[in-house]
Amino acid sequence: MIKSTMRSSPPFWSLALKAAVVWLELVVPDAMAGTHEASNFSVPAGSPDEYMQAGAAFARELDPNVEISFWDSESGSLSVSRVESGRVTCVVRASPDVGEALKPLGRFLNSRIEPRAQAMFALAHEVGHCKLRDAFLNRPDGSAADASVFPWLAQEAAADAYGILSVERRLGGDVPVRQAVILSRMLSSSLYRDPNHATGHYVSDALALCHQNRTDADAVQCAIAAAYYTVGSLANDEQGSPYPVDSPPQLIYELGVQKVAQTVRVYRDIAQYKAQFTGADLSRFAFNEVSRDGDSRYITAVSNQHADTTYGLADYYGFKTGELVTDDQRSITALRIDGPDELDWLLTLGAVVRTEDGESLRKGDAEQ
Repeated sequence: MIKSTMRSSPPFWSLALKAAVVWLELVVPDAMAGTHEASNFSVPAGSPDEYMQAGAAFARELDPNVEISFWDSESGSLSVSRVESGRVTCVVRASPDVGEALKPLGRFLNSRIEPRAQAMFALAHEVGHCKLRDAFLNRPDGSAADASVFPWLAQEAAADAYGILSVERRLGGDVPVRQAVILSRMLSSSLYRDPNHATGHYVSDALALCHQNRTDADAVQCAIAAAYYTVGSLANDEQGSPYPVDSPPQLIYELGVQKVAQTVRVYRDIAQYKAQFTGADLSRFAFNEVSRDGDSRYITAVSNQHADTTYGLADYYGFKTGELVTDDQRSITALRIDGPDELDWLLTLGAVVRTEDGESLRKGDAEQ
């Protein structure tokens, strides 16, 4: 259900923790009886600049069902894939400012392609993550697999390949998107010592496997090829380079296919995947249900350093948040999780919620 990007810890992860420290014993359910909403509960949101608006419009051309919203205070961008009733929905959160959305890559792109093209690439990159996951969740034989079998570097290479081809197809060959992204990735990963985004030479080589770019399906196939090529290249390095560096890309790609086949878990269908798959993104936070009203649960989140992360998680993942007031007039920032689908989504991200009854609610529980 998630961006595999749920991946291992997303490189753009930069949760702004609140200054106030909240100890776990202060958020046990018994202390929060008699709460009521003191503000409207909504998803934190910023106003996109003209370039990010253009990028969002382009992303909706690539995926008409994509849900795009903008962070209030985060930098970078994120996409996750949510499964509901057998349908996969791409959910994208991004900075509303093109300069913030592309940190730290943007400083290297600035002199190479104009801001509108940068924003188009940023959003297409995130849609590319979703397209890779969707291809594995909807395999031709009806089975499902999770694209997190690929290491994060390979997922990033796939998203870069998809983003490059998508923008090239839209803007034409006169805009040097391919050269700009590949070179900027090389420079950025080297300067910031960021191996998780060092996709430059993998994408450069893998694009030789992509012989046409007429349709979105061509770009998706290229993304998949880039992911396998990256795995094959990493495996070749680990094995002492049995294939020389100037080997045909097809050989490295096939090695990647073999490596992934050895570790991928295949589910019978997407329904089994939805029922059983759990990510790990939120497993390091303590979630406490402080109040419940019908199908709506009010939940707080605390990090393992005892810092209140409720608003930061709401901003990052797009949960509704607002203020509750207790009978003794204390104000509490909480998430509002409405209904079983939203709860399933929270649990799929790896959350374990301590309920008002003192029980632990986790993915796979028979009754939620």
